[in-house]
Amino acid sequence: MTFNGFTTEALGFYPHLQKNRNTADVYNNTKHIFHEHVKPQLIELLSEVSLGLSSMIPSLDFDRKSDIGLPFIHGRAVNYAWGAITRENKTKHSDLQFYIALRYDYLRFGIFTAYEKKTQKIFGEIYRKINSESDLFLQLLSKLEAKGIYITTKIANDESGKPKPLAVDSKDPAESIREDGTFNIMTAIPIGDITNQDVSGMILDCFMEILPMYKFVLSLE
Repeated sequence: MTFNGFTTEALGFYPHLQKNRNTADVYNNTKHIFHEHVKPQLIELLSEVSLGLSSMIPSLDFDRKSDIGLPFIHGRAVNYAWGAITRENKTKHSDLQFYIALRYDYLRFGIFTAYEKKTQKIFGEIYRKINSESDLFLQLLSKLEAKGIYITTKIANDESGKPKPLAVDSKDPAESIREDGTFNIMTAIPIGDITNQDVSGMILDCFMEILPMYKFVLSLE
């Protein structure tokens, strides 16, 4: 399955929803665009990126049946399309996920988990690793920041996708992350800049930069 770029219909879907306050009526009138353009194109992109990542981490897997977020929840349209890549036999709740999210203004991608009941085990594993080797974590983080890849603070679903760097306490970075409630290392591209671009290559390049941090926090060789 080859990703040939997002169509204008896919890129225009979320700006239109956001402009009209993500109402059920607007979503229902345009949901065919999600199913005909947004979802299949995101699946193609995730599949292609997953194949590239698996050369570095053979156990990584993308399950198109369960790793795409729902477009409509709690009586309101979601203003982004999201998908995750996790290790085999793990889920977005039990693993640190590589993710791609198309929002109304940015395409975001990076690694993510949250400090929640379902994800508490994996978050705790990352917290303890950072806490035990804070200096190395900060060194890896500094290298990523030099590449325009940031650890970000919690971003609400209806906020802009632009990175919001987290103020990390160098004396206790693990606690800064726990207090924020997310572990989100990512970058983003304005959707106006991704037309006719090799998006999958850009994302895979970013994930390769993130890989040392990913392996560090999960204690992978």
